[in-house]
Amino acid sequence: MPPTPPSLSVVIASGAGGEFLFRLLDALRPQVESEGCEVVVGDRVGGATAERLAGDFRWVTVVPVGRGADGRKPSVPQLRAAAVARASGEVVAVIEEHCRPPAGWLRAIQESFQPDDAAIGGPILDDGWKRRRDWVVLFSEYHNYLPPWPDGPRPLLNGANAAYRRTLLEKHRDLLTAGYWEVVLHPRLAQEGRMRGLQRLGVHKTGPFDYGYYLRQRFLLSRVWGAMQREKVSAAKRAFYLVAAPLFPFLLLARIAARAAKSPYLGQFLATLPLLVPVAVAYVLGEWSGYAFGFGNALEEVE
Repeated sequence: MPPTPPSLSVVIASGAGGEFLFRLLDALRPQVESEGCEVVVGDRVGGATAERLAGDFRWVTVVPVGRGADGRKPSVPQLRAAAVARASGEVVAVIEEHCRPPAGWLRAIQESFQPDDAAIGGPILDDGWKRRRDWVVLFSEYHNYLPPWPDGPRPLLNGANAAYRRTLLEKHRDLLTAGYWEVVLHPRLAQEGRMRGLQRLGVHKTGPFDYGYYLRQRFLLSRVWGAMQREKVSAAKRAFYLVAAPLFPFLLLARIAARAAKSPYLGQFLATLPLLVPVAVAYVLGEWSGYAFGFGNALEEVE
């Protein structure tokens, strides 16, 4: 007889709430019913979002997460950590509220997760967008996670679409609220088990996105990244970054272009390139601010 698949919990951070979250839950509903999984949402939005969760999604466990003692809103990593603490599955699948899983995503995770795995994940895919501004998000934020993904070892997994062994998340609980999981958690997990990428685990990035909203979010995300690097690098390296930053938008665009050229999305990249230039500038400005001044309020403002 085939081995019994591990029990599975799905964790979602509700930082923005609203239709993004409800659309994701609607996509998950039939899979949850067929696979017998649990869904745990760490929510900082409250209000109408919490009311609809209680009324239309009673099968979801909601963990309200309020402001901290310092009055700040909880960050997305803190929301995820609160939901992980409530999860009971042997495997914890994390998906961003701005994503939509295809049919069979939960089953694919259960069938694919192996005893030696610390984490598995898949690529970030388009959602059939018609507007260039929606493609901007895919290329600027997820260029390292575009298809194709040859199945096999892959330490570079994206925290918006990954499944983890819960015992390892509990072991490294102190890292779960620290910022980007890709930076602080994944390197530690890679020392304790396999990190594997699987094409069949791809999820679709959903829109629509307002261009101005995304520019601000890109700045905030990059500031978080820069602040995390600021705490790790030497003063000399920090000074080098601050001085050389004007060159980095061009290097970033070149890196995105190299990734896009290997993906099915080269045509969309070329059409989107004029909109990617301001995003690259916002990216570098955010990172520069993190290197120079630290986190500020960026962690709590990221959605």
